[in-house]
Amino acid sequence: MTAKEFITKELGDFIKKFPQVSVRYEYHELSNAHFIEVVPNEVYSLNDDYISWETNMWDRFVNLYPVEGICFISDDALVGIEKAELTLYGTDYTPVSTIQEMVAFDAAFNKNGYSIYNGSFISNRDCHIIDDVQLPYSSQTFLFAA
Repeated sequence: MTAKEFITKELGDFIKKFPQVSVRYEYHELSNAHFIEVVPNEVYSLNDDYISWETNMWDRFVNLYPVEGICFISDDALVGIEKAELTLYGTDYTPVSTIQEMVAFDAAFNKNGYSIYNGSFISNRDCHIIDDVQLPYSSQTFLFAA
């Protein structure tokens, strides 16, 4: 079994055990290293069951493929996966990003009691324009967090 086949099999089993996550896999030929991105970061950093699984997976991989490298990362890592060869989503996975983003809205009120928002979704990757989104008017103040 090749290292890629081993990782693919293990990640298939992993996503069943951790249905709240998404994983992406990429192999870097020049460095002979396998990268596995685990999202969300809370599972990657704080979940004891995941940390135990990762340690066990790393130990088995290194014993089977001692001349190849394996690296586990999350979506806030300084390095990232550019061209995923494999992407798996758990059945309970909800996409959440740790990338800081800003949402800006300008409100105007129409005669039907709705707020009409013209705004922009701004991120460090691209910009999306939102035009004429109608929301029920409320005097409450809402805080938006990314």
